Amino acid sequence: SVRMFRLLVIAACLAIGAQGYSDGAPKTACKDLTPQHGAKLQTAKPPYSISGPAHVRNGETVKLTLGGDNFLGFIIQARDGQNRVVGQFDVVDSVHSQTLDCSGKQDTLTHLKAKKDSPLSGITFEWTAPEGYKGNVKIMATVVQTGFVYWVGRVTKDINVEE
Repeated sequence: SVRMFRLLVIAACLAIGAQGYSDGAPKTACKDLTPQHGAKLQTAKPPYSISGPAHVRNGETVKLTLGGDNFLGFIIQARDGQNRVVGQFDVVDSVHSQTLDCSGKQDTLTHLKAKKDSPLSGITFEWTAPEGYKGNVKIMATVVQTGFVYWVGRVTKDINVEE
């Protein structure tokens, strides 16, 4: 029947969409931090936060942690007041995270080997402020809770970069 066919088409689309990117976000997510697997954007307050120092000297490194409810994937960048990606990430947990070169070397952090049966409860990473930079930087994360539930750039932390 037509109804059964529609259900099969919808089920097939959902199955394809649920695949996601288990080995990290693709380069196409660099610009707008949006997962490329057709999930539903959440507008409610995210159950995640980024913890760590609120100040760093330029050229120095801070250790930060993304945590909260369990999650499968993430993509994290630091952006200045003009929305430019700044600084450099260093991997602390090499089993679950890796860097991407979006507009600069190691300027983005994303997940690695995401598995539905073993979600993450947190990820620790390091970020180095750019040399010669002074001002506010916003660490922005997109967090994927399940293949269909994610928050784009809504998990943030402000860091003041000082001389």
